[in-house]
Amino acid sequence: MKRNFIIILLIGILIGLTACRDKSSLNTAVEDKKELSLIELSKTLALQMSKGELKETIDALSLSTSEQLTEEDIKKVWDQILPNLGDFIDIGDTSEETIENHKVVNVILNYQNSGVRVSFTYNKDKEIEGLWIKYEPYKVEIISNDKFEEFEISFGDHKQPVEGILTLPKNIHNPPVAILVPGSGNHNADETIGINRPFRDLAYGLASHGVAVIRYHESVSQYDKPEFTIQDDCLNDASMAIKYAQNCGKVDTDGIYVIGHSLGAMMAAKIAADNEEVDGIVSLAGSPRRLEDIIVDQNEILLKATETVTEEMYKVQMNQINMQVEKIKGLKESSGEIILGYPDSFWYSLNQIDVADIVKNLNIPIFIAQGSKDFQIYADIDYLAWQDLLKDRDNVVFRLYDNLNHLFMTSNGKW
Repeated sequence: MKRNFIIILLIGILIGLTACRDKSSLNTAVEDKKELSLIELSKTLALQMSKGELKETIDALSLSTSEQLTEEDIKKVWDQILPNLGDFIDIGDTSEETIENHKVVNVILNYQNSGVRVSFTYNKDKEIEGLWIKYEPYKVEIISNDKFEEFEISFGDHKQPVEGILTLPKNIHNPPVAILVPGSGNHNADETIGINRPFRDLAYGLASHGVAVIRYHESVSQYDKPEFTIQDDCLNDASMAIKYAQNCGKVDTDGIYVIGHSLGAMMAAKIAADNEEVDGIVSLAGSPRRLEDIIVDQNEILLKATETVTEEMYKVQMNQINMQVEKIKGLKESSGEIILGYPDSFWYSLNQIDVADIVKNLNIPIFIAQGSKDFQIYADIDYLAWQDLLKDRDNVVFRLYDNLNHLFMTSNGKW
């Protein structure tokens, strides 16, 4: 299940399984390393890479992989992620599995701010044929302090419950409650993206100012449905969280608010329309436009900004994307096909929802926030579309934050 609405912040290198080379091409040091178990070898190489020592990893690549993956490629990835990680702590969990006659070993390196998963794919000669480096988020924490306390909660179907966290401000009886609805992707309750945990930060901030917060692990990621809909991905979880807020006896049932981010922001109006208990919505980096149209813009902007993409490559790629978009717009039913990274069941379900029409008919308070340097949802397109759609409405407040990105963090010029 690979969904790409938030394109950035998961940094990786993936090289496909390829043919091997003769062992005699490896130097003596690598031959010695081959006497180690694959897990010990992988731990050694991962730790070396984290220190900028890449030679032995490069020497261990199979011939065809070394033609595709250079030392500079690996260095770029580490240079991008290391400044965000904080101090190195230790080597964490390791695992090994067999996939199509290859061994895949995962090594977790623990840092102050996040883990890093380094995955190696080996052939029968212990040569590396695949290398993948990405953030490995830490487990969501439950904390209490002098301002708020947190509780693990679950709601919905008792056989497959949605697991979440209730953050309650202290010394406030029945506070208003915000339900946080994440963007696309398999998110945990913190909506962890790289080393960033925007929903954790939002929950702590709101609770410190007297607002309770419900955030949850998406059930579509917990139970891994190969074909899913927008109901599975977003709407059902949010509706069940609203029902929990109504019945838990700890919050103000006349003060239930939905705060959606990205795709969750696009669906906030639909959630409110489906659940009359919602007293207001907040759209963080959302859009009234269709998701596939936004993906077209994302790819167009990304391709134009990539120096190695020629005009011909740009035309070919955009033509392929536009063909996929037309297929989405013409869907009559689900057939199990994957289109633009999502099953067509997801696109078909989205086709039944007209966000613009729904939001125009809402009479509850609406707050629409956007960062001026958002490279996924655009201030000059999507934010203006909201303003045009909802102009002269006295129940809507707009706020554009200068130099903030998709996560409402200060932009570094890239994201």
